[in-house]
Amino acid sequence: MLRPISWKNNTFPQLGESPQKILNKQIVEKADICVAIFWIKFGTKTEKYNSGTEEEIENMLENNKRVFLYFFDKPIRPSDIDKKQYNRLNRFKDKFKNNKKSEGYYFSVLDEHDLSNKFKDHLELYMNSIVHGEQFNQLRVSKLILWVDDYPENNVYVRNILENYGLKFDLALSTESALRLIKTNDYSLILSDMGRKEGSREGYVLLHKIRSDNNNIPFIIYSYEGSLQEHKEEAKKNGAQYSTDNVLEVVDITLKLLLNS
Repeated sequence: MLRPISWKNNTFPQLGESPQKILNKQIVEKADICVAIFWIKFGTKTEKYNSGTEEEIENMLENNKRVFLYFFDKPIRPSDIDKKQYNRLNRFKDKFKNNKKSEGYYFSVLDEHDLSNKFKDHLELYMNSIVHGEQFNQLRVSKLILWVDDYPENNVYVRNILENYGLKFDLALSTESALRLIKTNDYSLILSDMGRKEGSREGYVLLHKIRSDNNNIPFIIYSYEGSLQEHKEEAKKNGAQYSTDNVLEVVDITLKLLLNS
């Protein structure tokens, strides 16, 4: 069972230490998951960090706990912006964008509705991987996957989730590099985007070359608008097992195909 806690509802007055240290002891150190949401303000500085929220996030990461970090990307009147706060927030965003330990924790959202949908999907994926990951990891199925995408950073969160199931990944940025890897490795499944720098239908170029070698390895198209029915049908006609742009579906289909292989 998940129980939400916050400084507004789950803290009490206490003396003897700084407010942030007290807050850390009362709720942060007891929490298993952190959800942080930013728009234009960053918060009040603490002894060590530029805001209390930043200190809480770093505390969670240092203790290997799950962090979901969301940034609103929606319109705002310039007169409503505190430049100092906004600049500190942007420096924080840049730090997380370029920090390996925070890959897969950082998400942009358009509005409250987008936030609700994405968080629901992210939380469901994460909790499923915690509940079922260890059990799946013990199964005797091949777990090495090739993921082909010229922007692999877009898929970090999904890969992190699948790694909780014991899956391992090789990454390829192009059709040519993917084909080289396929010749020297025994993959259980291939995940590919569609459009790449090489061409707008490069996913099918790769798929056709694989099938022309009589290689029937399961192949999933994970790409923009991949969930449209016309794209699902076209993917199957071209020899793929599935096409989707949905994070829940790509995890579910990947696990099912591995179990059935």
